[in-house]
Amino acid sequence: MSGLEERARDFGSVVREILKQFQRLHDSQACGQHANLGHQDLRLIECLGELGPQMMRSLAEHLGLAVNSMTAIVDGLEQKGLALRTRSATDRRVIHVELTARGQATYELAANAKLQFHRALLGALTEDEQAILLVLFRKIAREGWKQVERFSESQVS
Repeated sequence: MSGLEERARDFGSVVREILKQFQRLHDSQACGQHANLGHQDLRLIECLGELGPQMMRSLAEHLGLAVNSMTAIVDGLEQKGLALRTRSATDRRVIHVELTARGQATYELAANAKLQFHRALLGALTEDEQAILLVLFRKIAREGWKQVERFSESQVS
């Protein structure tokens, strides 16, 4: 096995471990103070909290879900008083979704918990190491999107 292949396997293992940590944090937020939220519920709340009110179609695209799946998620959040759905006055086919005050509070709690987690992770590094890590992660993220596009194009051909 070449050095690059060995490092690639190690990199994959470390990334999976970090993703598990993020998933556990996400799950704990969904079941924390605002219990009874599913994974997709919290993803939608975070999306609306970060982007503001959105059209159903845009939300579905952003989260990589079918519009009918988005409808079920929004139904549940409306029943819990976390989101509000309104029809466009100019085009009745267009539906906008936004957070209620309670939904915004839920978003802020989850966002603050994640920020504390991120601070703790970065706190294990010196300031110079933090800067280097961010530069490297941005570089990996850019290359990752290029590879995803290449992979997607090869699947279509």
